[in-house]
Amino acid sequence: MEKLPPEVAKGIHVPSYNELLERVGRRLTERKGGKKAKALDRELARLQAMRDILISRTDFIRDLVRLLDSMHPFYWSLVEIEFNRDDVRKAVSCVSKARKMTDRMYEKYRILMLASESPKELASVAREARGRILSLYKRCSKGLELLRQLVVFIQKLPGIDASMPTVIVAGPPSSGKSTFVRSVSRARPKVAEYPFTTKEIHVGHFSEGGRTVQVIDTPGILDRDIDSMNEIERKAAAALSHLPGAVLFLLDPSTSAYMSLERQARLLAGTVIPLVKDKTVYVAVNKADISPKKSLEKAAEAARRLEAENDRVIYIGFMVAASKESAVKVLSQIIKSEFGS
Repeated sequence: MEKLPPEVAKGIHVPSYNELLERVGRRLTERKGGKKAKALDRELARLQAMRDILISRTDFIRDLVRLLDSMHPFYWSLVEIEFNRDDVRKAVSCVSKARKMTDRMYEKYRILMLASESPKELASVAREARGRILSLYKRCSKGLELLRQLVVFIQKLPGIDASMPTVIVAGPPSSGKSTFVRSVSRARPKVAEYPFTTKEIHVGHFSEGGRTVQVIDTPGILDRDIDSMNEIERKAAAALSHLPGAVLFLLDPSTSAYMSLERQARLLAGTVIPLVKDKTVYVAVNKADISPKKSLEKAAEAARRLEAENDRVIYIGFMVAASKESAVKVLSQIIKSEFGS
């Protein structure tokens, strides 16, 4: 199985400029040498030590570049909610250039030190070398902090395997998405009576007949285009747009529904279907145990109409997400239809 971004990012440490400065200062103090040490040998050793520290402590940039270059579009969509992609690119470029210039300056000043004709000239060249090399990283101080925040952010992203069969659970706020995921897996997304409880992507796993399926809990979304969505909704849009698999859309016909059935139908037809592209959308009417009979009939009618209007929509009936038996029955039906028995 290919390593996932959160797992890879856990091995990456991005130092701050102050960390680099402190580590260099400590090593230079250690490298002062005794009275018997020749001035030239001492300064060359200190320059070498500085070069080695700066290169080794910024070696993280190689792993970070590989991670960013290979990152799945889903993860990039989540990253771009919090970070400007151009700012990330500039920060990476700054550190990469600083490393190249460090080696060039090391070679240049090493030659100048060897050519120094007096202790005074040697000391002057050594000071200049240290100052110019450190200035390379000082220019990157903001970029280093940005990259540190980026790595911490990636470490906290949900571990999703894009090669595994996946069902993305979507719908309006408070429609029962988190309850469904809790019923069919060991994942424990927060469930509450108020809307927009789910603010992050949560991942559960369901196993049946030797097959394991990822079940993705997404934040609630409203019936509007992606440019008008808030940061929480855009996380759901990222999953719907970029993760492969099938979508389970929950309609909420209960009296406490956050949105009217008309708006929920518009949400599915006008927002979700354009986002999912070629994925199949399975529609279930949730909260069948607590919804008025007339509302259930109206929801079923809306689902059938959506099915008739779009060949990628499949209506699969009523459901009670809080019931494990009911939730598993719906999920098993999707798995059989979408991924085979």
